[in-house]
Amino acid sequence: MNIAEILGISSVSDVNVTNQTENVENTNEDFASYLNASTTTMDDIFNKASETYNVPVALLKAIAKQESNFDPNATSSSGAQGVMQLMPATAASLGVTNDPEQNIMGGAKYISQLLDKYDGDTTLALAAYNAGMGNVAKYGGVPPFKETQNYVAKVTAYMNENLTIDETNNQ
Repeated sequence: MNIAEILGISSVSDVNVTNQTENVENTNEDFASYLNASTTTMDDIFNKASETYNVPVALLKAIAKQESNFDPNATSSSGAQGVMQLMPATAASLGVTNDPEQNIMGGAKYISQLLDKYDGDTTLALAAYNAGMGNVAKYGGVPPFKETQNYVAKVTAYMNENLTIDETNNQ
């Protein structure tokens, strides 16, 4: 007995090749539509983060501009990572992995927490984002660090600009 007899196939016409071909074609179409559907822009992510954590999108983009110039692969000399330049311990506490969307969402959640802590005071929240809450508490306000003072000034200025993201350079 041969394999065709075991499978009950007496001729090639008994096999539904057409259906198998259609399934492969449908799979290709489904995959292509999935790829097209998953092209979320960074602007989309910032808008989602803004809505989710009730933080102005202009503030989120201003932080990202200053922190990484919107580069999802940025890493600072101190170890901060991603678009929002989260320190590894902060990222871990927020459940953020090395993913641009998670990094933006994590940064939005973190600045939202800081805004809550400082009763909506953007200046203090930004100082804490940059220098840490401990330094803001230690100095009773924006720490006397030139870097932090410049950071707060630059982010505040960026908030008043209509920032655009060139995603072709950040892929």
